[in-house]
Amino acid sequence: MTEGKPFSETYGTLAALSALADAWNASPPMERLGARLDFQRVDRVRAVIDPVEIYHRGGMGTDAVNGVILAGLFDLAIGTVGWLTRPETRSATVSLAMTFLKPTRGNRVTVEAQLLRAGTNLTFAAAEIFDGDGHVTARCDGSVAVARGRYGTDDVFAGMRGGL
Repeated sequence: MTEGKPFSETYGTLAALSALADAWNASPPMERLGARLDFQRVDRVRAVIDPVEIYHRGGMGTDAVNGVILAGLFDLAIGTVGWLTRPETRSATVSLAMTFLKPTRGNRVTVEAQLLRAGTNLTFAAAEIFDGDGHVTARCDGSVAVARGRYGTDDVFAGMRGGL
C-alpha cells in the first residue's frame, strides 16, 4: 500500500505527526478516553486503545467495546483529519454516520481515518474500527466544519495544537 499526499505542509512528515501525537496523547481528553494517536502514514489518522479496559466494555451487555467508546474514536479520528487539513483554523466535527457491523471484541481497538475531500468550509473523511484480531467491525463517514480564526494560547489545548 503506497502512501498518499500528506494532510498539510505543516504536518507533512511522520516526525511532525509524531510530535503532534505526543502532545495530544498527554492531554486530559486523550487520557480519559484511554486512546492514543499512533501515526504510521502521513495520509491517515490512526488511534489505538490498548489495552481495552473494563470501562471501555459493555456493548450489548457483553465484553464487547461499548458504542459510546467507538463513537468517540470515530469523532477523534475524523475530527483530526479535518483539523490536519487546515491546522491554522478552528474546526469541529459536524456529522458522523456510523455503521456497526459486529461487536468489537479483544484487548486492542484501532480506528483509522482518511481524507475523502477538503472543501472551503467542510472536510469529509471516512474511518474504520478494527478489533483485536484486525477485523473491521464498524465504519463511519463524517464531516468537519472549518472556520477561519485562531485559537487562544492560554489553555491546556494550545499544546495539543502544537503551538498553532
